[in-house]
Amino acid sequence: MTHTYTNKNKQTSPSEESIISYLCENTNFLIENRSLLKEIMIPHLLESNMSSLIERQVEILREENSELENNFEKYKNTSMQKSILRKNIFNFFLESYSVENVTEYTKLVHLFFDRYFDASYIRVYIFDNKIQYKKGNLSFERKDSKLRFMFTEIFSRSKPLCSSLQTEQLQMLFDADAEKIQSNLLIPIEHSGFECLLALGSNKNGQFGIGDDLDLLVFVSKLAVFKLKNLLID
Repeated sequence: MTHTYTNKNKQTSPSEESIISYLCENTNFLIENRSLLKEIMIPHLLESNMSSLIERQVEILREENSELENNFEKYKNTSMQKSILRKNIFNFFLESYSVENVTEYTKLVHLFFDRYFDASYIRVYIFDNKIQYKKGNLSFERKDSKLRFMFTEIFSRSKPLCSSLQTEQLQMLFDADAEKIQSNLLIPIEHSGFECLLALGSNKNGQFGIGDDLDLLVFVSKLAVFKLKNLLID
């Protein structure tokens, strides 16, 4: 059976969208109208010869199946990596539980963030008017200091800030290491009048971003800082 279209038919013929919609809603249409299958031919994209509709459908199904397999492998690998990371976090807190020296603890925290989050640079700023102390990665600053004023908005929002720092801010936080940093993360931590700013820097571009990994990093950071607070009080 051959379907012939006149000029009048062409002017009133349905759009591609309506045809697609109709075929999707009536999946048995080609089965019930088998004569159309003899006329439908789809050219190969890379060759001049023709292929049948069923060959093209099989090709599409294979492509979709391959994509599903790849996505599954990515999901499996990501899930495995997160499981390993959670285990390492647990081991880190077990190890840090017995540390009673502030200097040793800050070194342990630095090694942990560097190994598992590629944060080669870490600074911990605690804002307190009573204590004046600066050693290694840990520094106490007054609550009315320029540094605290510079990051007032971060504490107001109480949310981490990813790679949005200006040159002056990087220099204030990381000193001589500022030029080496390709991506950065600021985490404001407040609890019972205790204010802390955790600054992380990485040699990698785009190391820190919004998502599950960031949520986990913020969670670990808060626990680590609270442990540090207890060491300082004791």
